[in-house]
Amino acid sequence: MRKRHKIDIALLLVAVSASGSEAATVVETPDTATTHLTGVTVEGTRDADGMKSSAPVHTLDAGRMLSTGVTDIGDAMRRMPGVNLRDYGGTGGMKTVSVRGLGSQHIGVVYDGVSLGDIQGGQIDLSRYSLDNLSSILLTVGDADDIYMPARAVSSASSVVISSLKSPDMHQPGPEYKVSLRAGSFGMWNPAARFAASNGRNLGMSANADFIHARNDYPFTLFNGEGTSRERRVNSQINSGHAELNGIWKPNAASSLQAKFYWFDNSRHLPGPVIYYNNESNERLRERNVFGQLSYGTRLSSKVSVKGLFKYNWASTHYTDSDGRYPGGFLDQRYTQREEYGSASVLYLPFAGFSASYAADFWHNSLSSNLKSNRRPLRNSFLQCVALKYSVWRLSVVARGLWSIVHDRSEGADGGKTSDRFSPSVGFTVRPLEGEQWRLRASYKNVMRMPTFNELYFDHYGTVNLNPEIAEQFNIGTTWSRRLASWLPEFGLTADLYLNNVKNKIVAMPYNMFVWTMTNLGRVRVLGIDATLNADFRLTSAHHLEVSGNYSYQRAAPRTDPAMHDWMKQLAYTPLNSGAWSLTWKNPWVNLVVHGSGCSARYPSSLNVEGTRIPGYMEVGLTLYRDIRLRHCALELRADMTNLLDKQYEIIARYPMPGRAWALSVAIRH
Repeated sequence: MRKRHKIDIALLLVAVSASGSEAATVVETPDTATTHLTGVTVEGTRDADGMKSSAPVHTLDAGRMLSTGVTDIGDAMRRMPGVNLRDYGGTGGMKTVSVRGLGSQHIGVVYDGVSLGDIQGGQIDLSRYSLDNLSSILLTVGDADDIYMPARAVSSASSVVISSLKSPDMHQPGPEYKVSLRAGSFGMWNPAARFAASNGRNLGMSANADFIHARNDYPFTLFNGEGTSRERRVNSQINSGHAELNGIWKPNAASSLQAKFYWFDNSRHLPGPVIYYNNESNERLRERNVFGQLSYGTRLSSKVSVKGLFKYNWASTHYTDSDGRYPGGFLDQRYTQREEYGSASVLYLPFAGFSASYAADFWHNSLSSNLKSNRRPLRNSFLQCVALKYSVWRLSVVARGLWSIVHDRSEGADGGKTSDRFSPSVGFTVRPLEGEQWRLRASYKNVMRMPTFNELYFDHYGTVNLNPEIAEQFNIGTTWSRRLASWLPEFGLTADLYLNNVKNKIVAMPYNMFVWTMTNLGRVRVLGIDATLNADFRLTSAHHLEVSGNYSYQRAAPRTDPAMHDWMKQLAYTPLNSGAWSLTWKNPWVNLVVHGSGCSARYPSSLNVEGTRIPGYMEVGLTLYRDIRLRHCALELRADMTNLLDKQYEIIARYPMPGRAWALSVAIRH
């Protein structure tokens, strides 16, 4: 007995100092996707929730990412409609996303239930999240139907929700572990390990770590007029490490305390743009990030649930460049940002079919640097959200009101500046025919995007007089799914038509030849269509053929002033057409996946100068994978071939992407 108590106490200490990987939902409510029965756990699929939601929701869980041949988180985002990925090439290269032409600053990223933030640039680099420890990636365009969430989680135009693996299994005591190694082209090595344990009742912990090294010295073809040459990428090496410690304690069936400690360290060489035969670069970037978060939720009664969370985040960026154009021949810039964040929310279920929630969030941001012009800006953000959800007959309606108050100040400024706004959203979905999984949906969302500290205060660039961007999103769509036959048990279609309007668009305007300033002169209108298809063909009991695909059309045009040169031109880096597809053959021997993603031509600026046109592309890949069951564990084997046709293309102008490349991975799981 004493030994058992010692184990319980040790696990409790871990639970208080680390974060649970189930933090996305800390209490089971009617809005969650998981219901716990006695000795049984039943999990609803997110794909089904996406078919029922009033706003577009697209999900890739771990199984789906494997079966469709997803190779990294950037590839996962390309499999979702309406997403434009910015990728500078190579393993671990910076990856940010824009959804439906609104820009990466309008995208919120939620990791295990808590929002991530970057007050300096306003965009999250998704390359730092490895697929090895992820259970799902969810993209919500607008607002999700789940109203029991922090106010900050609904303060962006769209959200990318990243969930880590849900473990350990609280009903099965004993350790769980997974050790993997991935190796590939251009000097890529990626070891990873994960461990989890529980006492079989109410305490659990997990720990995971991974490291990635890559030279990224891949070859590419340089086109210079009528001549071509074969070059190799230089100054593109990366060394990146990441570790997490998670814990969970469930004192009773209605309560849960979860904690997380996160560490990330990334040292990379930054390749410069390829300009004729100048492929040299001496830029270096060191990024470090540490945060800890604690969340607690409980159900007070059958009608009332409450939850709260707290997070502290520290991040630093160190950028250096050796170049004769700088005084002394060297540039050294260091930035440090801190954030303290707290949230409290309550869910009320007065009667069947109706629910209401209230959430209040506050966070404080600060940024310091070693620049002579450092103004040490500070920002305090206070958000309140009231949400209502009502379901009757085959109709469901969700409405929200978000009130935001944001106060900025910096050294040398008198009193600072306060911005406040009420942002409403509403959505509904209806199933016209009983017995048919066919739904119509419509949604509207108004959202405010605050300027980043770079836009406000950056030396010779920012201005403290910027106003927030205001985005309006309109969406109408339909979803349909059905079991058509015994050989076609799953078939689903979605289609959405949308219109986005952005006011007070922040754009860069030239003050003279050398100095640019940020100003609110921009207006942008985006009109588009998103469509998806998923089907599962059962050829025999042991042979399945899975087909999935998505297509997007985006007409994103600046509409600031007819006299301006970018009037009604396509927005920079926004393709008119884009899409992705995969074809999977599951069989008793080795599962085979053929997949592809691509887009039409783009321009690096909204002027759409023909000489700067970036051609479209379609990248095709091949994946083989197999699970081998052993006596006490399982062996996972996988082989990937990306860019199978060795297509030469660019996502960012003058940053060539890798050609044909391979990767092999092996993992042991218990």
